[in-house]
Amino acid sequence: MSNVAQIIDRLRDLARSAKQIDTQLEKQYGVDRTLGVEISDPKARERRYATNTAAEQMEEYLNTLDIEILRRVQALMYSGRQGADAAVDERDTLRTTCSTKEDVVRTITQKRVSFDSYFERGLDRAKEDGIDLDTF
Repeated sequence: MSNVAQIIDRLRDLARSAKQIDTQLEKQYGVDRTLGVEISDPKARERRYATNTAAEQMEEYLNTLDIEILRRVQALMYSGRQGADAAVDERDTLRTTCSTKEDVVRTITQKRVSFDSYFERGLDRAKEDGIDLDTF
């Protein structure tokens, strides 16, 4: 398994853990997103500031990675969206919109809810396109 594939597996695991913690926190604070969330509601405010340790671990992990590795991960993630460009093209486009490491880390962490579907399709597509995950 490639280094980038291992990184993606680790991120997917952290995203699953973060989702479980989010569910627990929503129950703890009595927040039901299906009913809508009023931002002035004290429970919703408390929930917003509650710590999700897995989400924090994901951000810390991403910050340990080199910017070029992060760009590959981000490009693979985005290439898994419906109608998206190939990972190589996504990477080139994202270089102009996410110029700093902080930008890349933020955009990756913000998409954690969709990781499984995005990465599943993105990795399949990269395989079909013959992309080497560690060098593209």
